[in-house]
Amino acid sequence: MHMDITIVFAVAIAATLIVVVLVLVAVVIYQRWRIGDQNVFIERFIRQNEEMRQKMQKAGVV
Repeated sequence: MHMDITIVFAVAIAATLIVVVLVLVAVVIYQRWRIGDQNVFIERFIRQNEEMRQKMQKAGVV
C-alpha cells in the first residue's frame, strides 16, 4: 500500500514538472515571436524617420 502511494506521487510530480517545462518553453517561444514582430515595426519607424530626415535635408529645412 505504501509503495503504491509513493509511485503515484512520483508520477504526479514528474508529470507536473513536464507540464511546467512545456509551459515555460511555450512562453519563451511566444515572447521571441512578439519581440520579432515589434522589431519589424521599430525597423519600419526608423527607416521612415531616416527618409524624412533626408527629405528635410534636401529641402534645406535642417
